[in-house]
Parts: sequence; C-alpha cells; structure tokens
Amino acid sequence: MIRIRDLATRPFLVRFAALGLVVAAAAAPLSALRDASHAIEAARDRLHRALALAQRQRARPPLVAADGDTLLAAFRGRLDALAAERAIVIDGAVLEPDPARPDLPRLRGLLRGTSAGLHGLLRALDTEAPRVVVEDADLSVVRPVDAEIGHPTILHLAVTARGVIAPLRAGTRP
Repeated sequence: MIRIRDLATRPFLVRFAALGLVVAAAAAPLSALRDASHAIEAARDRLHRALALAQRQRARPPLVAADGDTLLAAFRGRLDALAAERAIVIDGAVLEPDPARPDLPRLRGLLRGTSAGLHGLLRALDTEAPRVVVEDADLSVVRPVDAEIGHPTILHLAVTARGVIAPLRAGTRP
C-alpha cells in the first residue's frame, strides 16, 4: 500500500488526476473531429474532380456517311440548316477526294453573308453535332459597308472541312 506522508498534497493529486481524466475525455472527440475534417476534405476533393469531369465537353460525332455522294449531301444539308438560321447564302458545296486519305475526303463550301452570320456558322460547325472539322477558311470582302443605304459588309467564305466515309458493314441498316 502506498502512503502519502503529507496529507496536504492529497487534494492536489486528486485534482491533478481529475484534470488528467478531463483531458483524456476531451481528446477523444477532438481526434474524431480531426478525422471528420479529413474525411470532409477528401469528399470535397472528389466532388471537385467529379464536377470538372462532368463539365468537360462530350465528344461530338463527326459528319459520317457511307459514300462520297451521301457525305456531300449530308454536308450540304448541314450547311443549309445552319444558313437558314443566319443571314447566309450558300453558293456551292463540293467533295474533293484526298488520295492520301480516301476515308477522309475534303468538303468545300462556298458561302456569302455577314460577319456575324458566318462567325455563328463556323462556331456551330465546330461545336454542334454532327461536328465538322474545319481545316481551312478563306474570308474576303464581297461588298464593303454602305452607311448611306444601311447595307452591312458582305463577306465571302470558302471553308474546307473533313468528313468521314465509313462503309456500312453487312447486316447493318443506314
């Protein structure tokens, strides 16, 4: 048995032991709080990565057809649809085969319109499905602005793009 010689120190030891118990009791929730804080930070990191992944642009399908004539018709139809929404006139669309890449022929479109209309058309070709990959675009002025009459500048755009020829496999429908 342990004896404490001085009875005056006994209340001090009891208080010291009680303080130790209080500190030990407080340490458990603090460590749980720290673990919860780390878990919240990890969850926030996962959420930010998931949001960044969701905000990435989805891959848009390219302009694809079974043969050259169908590809040219699809390209012309795409230009017609986009020109109908804007102040644009389509002067022509042609298919230029590429001997080095027969499955990726060049599509050439000749258009006239305002700068805003042509800009909107090029943006739609690049961003909306079916996506048309523009390789070259030549822009020139057909008629400058006429402030007296109120006519805007009319531009001529010769755009060269790529299409994809993917022959249908046996047993698939167009």
